[in-house]
Amino acid sequence: MDADGHLSVTPGNAYSGDNGRAAIKGGNGLYYMAGNDNSGNLSKKQISTTQDGIDLVNATGAELLYPGATPPLPPNIEMIGRLEFGSDKPGKDTNFRGLTIFDNTLFVTKGSGSNGVNTVYQLGTPGTLPTGSAADLATVPLTILPGFPNTAASTGTAFPFGIWFADATTLYVCDEGDGTLATPAVNGNVADAQSLATAGLQKYKLINGTWVLQYILQDGLNIGVPYSIDNYPSSLNPATGGCRNIAGQHNFDGTVTIFAITSTISANGDTGADPNKLVKVTDRLIDTTLPSSKGYLGHFFTIRSAQAGEVLRGVALAPDSFGGGFGW
Repeated sequence: MDADGHLSVTPGNAYSGDNGRAAIKGGNGLYYMAGNDNSGNLSKKQISTTQDGIDLVNATGAELLYPGATPPLPPNIEMIGRLEFGSDKPGKDTNFRGLTIFDNTLFVTKGSGSNGVNTVYQLGTPGTLPTGSAADLATVPLTILPGFPNTAASTGTAFPFGIWFADATTLYVCDEGDGTLATPAVNGNVADAQSLATAGLQKYKLINGTWVLQYILQDGLNIGVPYSIDNYPSSLNPATGGCRNIAGQHNFDGTVTIFAITSTISANGDTGADPNKLVKVTDRLIDTTLPSSKGYLGHFFTIRSAQAGEVLRGVALAPDSFGGGFGW
């Protein structure tokens, strides 16, 4: 979308069986997208009456799109890199959720699935965005950032989604929570212990070559506290489980403001399908401990709540005639 609100559309076909989750345009003019397919126990899916049995590991992960071009058919989709830690649900190992570009380098997160490593990955070499043929892209190395989880056991400890580099040594990572309801609820809070401990906006600093967690911003998200929506069944009252996609901006006073889309949990059985929220939080860039005051720093404010039948999916800073603004 340009500053005048004109849309240009580039089709993709890598996620026809499930969903894309994030997209970004690189400085090279190409689009990068992350998403998921093969969400069930299938390793293959029929995609047409004449083309049967496409291995979905070739249609899962991070994808390269050329603006305005007709996307190639499987198995020639420009998917970037491959991960496979076992024989069960191969698509889940490359089930990416968030992505960003910083310093001309592509990064993605994996935060779901019953196997693989939930963590933050760098795709390719620093300073070079992946390009080339489908065969070239398939061999792009995926490297876990130093300090982030690097074992398969991490599938039960972290659920990263959106990521934003404030600078070369400060990284914000959204944790959406594990989507599990507390059974029974504790004092009306329906989030389980893991979400209460790690979900929200995590702040990392690069220290001696390793990313180190500084603190987790949660104040104002009301994680696990059910809320009501007009014309929505009260039996399905959702609660915030964490946050998903994010976008950030620098302010003039040494702070940054991060806009986030919340994740939800409820009794509906479909994590994230309930009406959710667009929120924002302001953080002082140099801080290494949680703000001690109850002011605006470190506190999430709700900008917009979804209505019945509506779910907010992404947030991005968009250009306008004044050189700023945001949209979702």
